[in-house]
This record gives sequence, structure tokens and C-alpha cells, in this order.
Amino acid sequence: MSKRIAEEKQKDKHVLIQALTTVFIIVIAMLILCVVLLISGNNPVQVISALVVGAFGSPAKIINVLNKTVPICFAALAVGLAKQGGIFNIGVEGQLIFGALGSAIAGIYLQGLPAWIHIPLSLLAGMLFGALYALIPTAMFLKRRVNLLVVFILMNNVAKQLITYFVFVVIGDPAAMSPASLPLQESAWLPNIMTSPGKLNIGIFIMLGLCAVLYFLYYKTTAGFRMKAVGLNRTASAYAGISVNRYLFVVLVLGGAIAGLAGSVEVMGTYHRLYDGFSPGYGFDGIPIALLANGNPIGIIVGSILFAALRVGSLSVQLEMGVSSEIVSVIQGTLIVLIACEYILKFAVAKLANRKKG
Repeated sequence: MSKRIAEEKQKDKHVLIQALTTVFIIVIAMLILCVVLLISGNNPVQVISALVVGAFGSPAKIINVLNKTVPICFAALAVGLAKQGGIFNIGVEGQLIFGALGSAIAGIYLQGLPAWIHIPLSLLAGMLFGALYALIPTAMFLKRRVNLLVVFILMNNVAKQLITYFVFVVIGDPAAMSPASLPLQESAWLPNIMTSPGKLNIGIFIMLGLCAVLYFLYYKTTAGFRMKAVGLNRTASAYAGISVNRYLFVVLVLGGAIAGLAGSVEVMGTYHRLYDGFSPGYGFDGIPIALLANGNPIGIIVGSILFAALRVGSLSVQLEMGVSSEIVSVIQGTLIVLIACEYILKFAVAKLANRKKG
């Protein structure tokens, strides 16, 4: 009994340190942002206030934030799934783009289908394209132990070039005002749950449903436990009889499918066609969110809303105050650097907690 109580206390202490570390990272990132704004001659209080008003100042802006939350959250879930298996999936951006291509092809060329068939088929096509695009580096890593990060970075660039080729040469619409594919069949459009003061489609429900499924998988199933065991220690997991390569394969390929779903929702719910360069970097937004949330789907939802608010608010700040919208990139880069120092920060937080306790 006393051993169980000690284990519970140790677990609570670990959760507390993780939470404090996350808060510490966010605070440091905001302080660095304030310093950057001061150096550039801007008032940090005014800029941050304008960011908040630009993101949440009206119902239309809030809906815009929710629309951007969906693809960012899907991307973060893909990164978070890989993190559960102890792998860093930096190729989500390319998988997202390729998933959008799959849904665009299905949405354009599958004709004469009712919406209740066409929509699921187009979503599945996006997931399949995303999974297949993740399969190439996954196979190279598992069979030949090729450096996964390098291959993922290269695959991101290849995806962008392939989309440009498809949009201009294969499925391009010559009547479009900007480089874009032919429009999707209306039967492949995601239905809107509201149209005023802005449009919001059912993609947000798909996102929430997937978060619930992944939360159940991680914390309520044996497969989730084994997945996290592989992430913590592959050698010990293999010794315990767990098929390490199988779980690594699942987290990477299934993560690619989830990333593809992000592109699908954008094409089918927002644009209704595939635009060249439609993603402003949603796949990269998902990386710091997933790492800060430690892969937890609930934390990922919160982080995705905050990052979406940054993207929406930064545009307002740029128009009203002349501050570059690249402040989002500053925050993103700062968070990644601080997350890379996570173990140092955890050590400092643990020391501080022990000193307070003493």
C-alpha cells in the first residue's frame, strides 16, 4: 500500500514538473518576444493587446481563429502521435500538402456521387495520400536506419514542388485568377455548421472526434501503453516482447494519415479547390504545440487555438501598427529552441521545487 502511495506521489510530482516547465517555456518565449519588439521600436503591451483584439475582438474573428485551429490541431496531433513512440515527425507539412492533393483529385474526378459517399471518400483519399507520403521515409528509416529528420525535411520540399506541378500542369484551372486546381464537385464540400458572421464547417467536429479517439488510445488501451513504452525505451520494450518496429511504423504512417486529413479539411471545407502554397506552414506550427503539450490531445487543442489566434491577430497587428506578421515565426522558433533545452529547464524547475519543499 505504501509503495502504491509513493508511486502516486512520484507520478504527481512528474506531472507538476512537466506543467511548470511548460509554463516556464511560454513565459520565457513571451519575454523574448517583448525584447524583440522593444529592439524594433514597438511597445510590447500595445502589440500584444492588438494581437488579442485582432484574434478575439469580434465573432467573425473568433470564427476565423477556429477555422485556422483545425489544420494546426491535425498537424499537432500527427506530431504528438509520433512523439508517443519516441520519434520526431518533422515531415508533417509535406504530408499535409500531399493529403490536400489526394482530396482534390477525389473531389474533382469522382463525379455523380451523393455527398454522404463523396465526402468520406475524399477524406479517405487525403488520409491515404498523407500516409503513403509518410511511408517512404518510414521504410527508409526502419529498413536502412536512414536519418529520419533529413529525409523528412527533403520530403517537405519535394511535396511543395509536386503540388506546384500538379496545379499548373495536371489539374490546373486555366480560368482561375491565381494558380489553382479545378474546383471540387459540390458533393465533396464539407457542410457548414454556420455561415454568419463567418463560415465554419464540420471539420472542427472531425478534429474534436479524433482528439477524443487518440486520448482514449493513449491513456485507456494496452496499445497506447505499449506505444508509450516504446517511446520511453526501445531496448527495454523489445526485451519485454513488444514489437518496436511495428509501433514505430504505426505512429509514423498513421501520423501521415492524420496530417493528410489536415490538408483535406482545408481543400474540402475552406477553399473548395487546391491552391499552390495554400498552407502558410500549419505543419510547422504543430511541432512546438505537440512538444509543449507532451502529445496530450487536450493540451494540443489549447495550443492550437493559441497559435491560430497568433496567426489571425498578427495580420491585424501588421495592418494597424506596421509590425511584421513574422512575429509568429519568432515565437515559434523561440519555443522550439526552448523545448530543445527542456531537460535543462526541467532540472532547474525540479531543483526549485525541491528547495521550496525543503
